[in-house]
Amino acid sequence: MYEGNNKVALLSQQLIADALLKLLESNTYTSISISDICKEASVSRQTFYSLFGTKDSVMIYQLSNSCCYTPEHKKQECRKTGFREFCREYSQYIIRNRHTIELLVRNDMIHFLYDMQYQAFMECEHFIHDIYGDDRQFLIDFIAGGMSSIAKNYILTDSSADEEFLADLMFRLFSGSYIDD
Repeated sequence: MYEGNNKVALLSQQLIADALLKLLESNTYTSISISDICKEASVSRQTFYSLFGTKDSVMIYQLSNSCCYTPEHKKQECRKTGFREFCREYSQYIIRNRHTIELLVRNDMIHFLYDMQYQAFMECEHFIHDIYGDDRQFLIDFIAGGMSSIAKNYILTDSSADEEFLADLMFRLFSGSYIDD
């Protein structure tokens, strides 16, 4: 995937990503061809392959640039806030990105969201910063998986739950309050 700073290439990348999302509105992910994406974006196949290489790379690009909760963007808050605040912010994220998450769920692609969340949490030096090694990796895997599942079920249940309900639900699930003795 292209990661340079050429303005024409960056514009083409965004056109391709936007084209894929537009096509997902009325088609399934598996039925969309690279030719369809190129036609919708008005770019050549050569441009597509030089910028992305695969359709999956386009999804990863789109999610990482516009639909991934990244605690790193809030360094100060990330350092100070507790898990309850994280749950509140993630519930806002789910509600704000409902449409894109719905496209992922409808196309059985929620794994892309999990992958992006896992990577973003691992790269944030302030997220779960006091746990190290394998413990941190497994904990972040658990959190990314759980948050992705909550987002998926929010869509599947056609929930109209508000931010507070979602945040409280997440906090109770992850704190283990449903399984207390």
